[in-house]
Amino acid sequence: MMQKLPKNWGGEKRLQLGRQTSCKRNSGKLGGREGALFRGKEQEPQQQDFSLLCFRKVLGKNMEFISPTVVIILGCVALLLFLQWKNLRGPPCIGGWIPWIGAGFEFGKTPLEFIEKARTKYGPIFTIVALGTRMTFVTEEEGINVFLNSKEVNFELAVQNPVYRTASIPKNIFLKLHEKLYIMVKGKMGTFNLYRFTGQLTEELHEQLENLGPHGTMDLNNLVRHLLYPVTVNVLFKKGLFPTNERKIREFHQHFQAYDEGFEYGSQLPECLLRNWSKSKKWLLALFEKNIPDIKTCKSAKDNSPTVMQALLDLLEMEANEQKSPNYGLLLLWASLSNAVPVAFWTFAFVLSHPNIHRTIMEGISSVFGTAGKDKIKVCEDDLKKLPLIKWCILETIRLRAPGVITRKVLKPVKILLLLE
Repeated sequence: MMQKLPKNWGGEKRLQLGRQTSCKRNSGKLGGREGALFRGKEQEPQQQDFSLLCFRKVLGKNMEFISPTVVIILGCVALLLFLQWKNLRGPPCIGGWIPWIGAGFEFGKTPLEFIEKARTKYGPIFTIVALGTRMTFVTEEEGINVFLNSKEVNFELAVQNPVYRTASIPKNIFLKLHEKLYIMVKGKMGTFNLYRFTGQLTEELHEQLENLGPHGTMDLNNLVRHLLYPVTVNVLFKKGLFPTNERKIREFHQHFQAYDEGFEYGSQLPECLLRNWSKSKKWLLALFEKNIPDIKTCKSAKDNSPTVMQALLDLLEMEANEQKSPNYGLLLLWASLSNAVPVAFWTFAFVLSHPNIHRTIMEGISSVFGTAGKDKIKVCEDDLKKLPLIKWCILETIRLRAPGVITRKVLKPVKILLLLE
């Protein structure tokens, strides 16, 4: 029984044969109508396949570069979103258009004014980004209490890096000795031991006032420096350590003022960027290095009690860190003068600018010590208790003009006034 074949079976056979021939030759050199038909219909999908293959090859080669780029871009976007989310929970942040510097320029020019403007604009808690450091300021009493009593903040770690930059004391030595030195200084200069300094302070002040003479004019700031620089150095370090030669006195004033005024910058920036400040720092370190042996052997003429610097040197010797004696001497010098000079200056300035208060203070001094004369007055703690107005003026001056900042390093997030830092 024969099966009936399709009507176009022969044509289909020829077409299949044509396709096989085309695949082998891959050139489409068939003549006649079938060849033309084959070339027209079969080359179009072949070109599409070739184009797709080329695209895949090019894409495959560029994927090595595209993938890291996409990952970096997505990572940056994720980081920005995370920081924005974190800032919503934290205090307002003040930065700048230069990433690492931030608000460093504006903050460095007038720090106290900048802080006051920020407090008025952003509230009692705000963060300043400057020179790669985040500094969060707490300016309200409620926040201060939480800040000081928190176990998640640390003082030593906050000041360790500035101490290294300003006095070249390594981290391991500073952390090892800080608590012991703090206890020693507090014991020597605590409230209950201040009476030990009144007699020597009075004698030194009399001596410096005699050197100035009974008449003359001087800028108030310079007057305070000329009085307190030698008095502080001779009392805390060693009698006679402060120079008496006029040229050397000017040299000391010049270098300490440069060191003091640039201290904030020196605590954050490398010394190579602060050439004058670095020069003054090295001059002061050389001064102490030269005089350390004399300071050690010097004894008080009255009771042989050691000075604060001598007690510090004894502690360093016990801890086998004598090589850092000049560095700790520089820190003690800065700590004793950088606060005393501005407080004394502003106290005098406020009192003299209020004639009624000035007159009341002078009347109180006359009632306790008698009228001014040639005899030197002797001041003791009991006499000062009879002049409370002087103490009130000093405390009010500290409240109005204290430039100091209580600093801590945050170890873990701390919540203050519903804000997380």
